[in-house]
Amino acid sequence: MESRKESLLKFLESIEEKEVISREKTAESMSYLPEKDIPPINPQIMREMTVRLERTAKDLDGMVSWLEREMTQMSSHTAKFVDLHAKTVDEVSESTDKSVKAMYSLLSKANSMQKDMTKVEMMSSHLKSINKYLERLDTTLTSIKPNPDIT
Repeated sequence: MESRKESLLKFLESIEEKEVISREKTAESMSYLPEKDIPPINPQIMREMTVRLERTAKDLDGMVSWLEREMTQMSSHTAKFVDLHAKTVDEVSESTDKSVKAMYSLLSKANSMQKDMTKVEMMSSHLKSINKYLERLDTTLTSIKPNPDIT
């Protein structure tokens, strides 16, 4: 970094020397242009600008490095989130498949129970019918008087 500063300072000094020589030649060769039209370059301002530009370049390098780190970190997080999302989607898909299979199994059992209940209802109706016949028979038997001669 120091060698850049030194070379920059040497460059500025050479510009200053060239400017002085150029001004002298310009004044001699172009006497029709007044000096106030061409403002002189202040070497102190050039040095200050150079220092500020170097500081700005250093700050900019730091910002670019920070942005690079941040973008790398964001990319890493994004990749992790995409993987997590894919795993979650797979797990939800598997759970959904299991739930659908369990639902079909439950429906199958419900249908089987409904068929069994139809048979139970038919048996219940037969039992009610038998019960009615038994009640009639009992009523008929109790209405018949026993014969005293038969013993």
